[in-house]
Amino acid sequence: MEYVYMVEGRDYGKLKTIVEGGTLDKDSFATVGYTLRESKAMGLKGGNYILHFRAEDAELAEKLKEKLKPVESAKELDGTEKQDIISKIQAEEDSATSGFGNIFG
Repeated sequence: MEYVYMVEGRDYGKLKTIVEGGTLDKDSFATVGYTLRESKAMGLKGGNYILHFRAEDAELAEKLKEKLKPVESAKELDGTEKQDIISKIQAEEDSATSGFGNIFG
């Protein structure tokens, strides 16, 4: 399952501390992997940040979502807005993989 959150710029420091914290914990964002981007780079209104992560285990996903509670402006996205962002992130990852393959081709 994929999760996408939008966070206001004023809470970026708090968000970054949370996602970068506890990197050795089994229930950390580092364990599942995450993408953190400025919203303007994702084709949205600037001044916000987008957090994307994947978690197949529902229990782990709930723990990670719980860690985001202190970030007051964190809003989970859904519907077409969520799918658009996931598509853009996937396209970036595919492009990076393709480029990397060309280097070592």
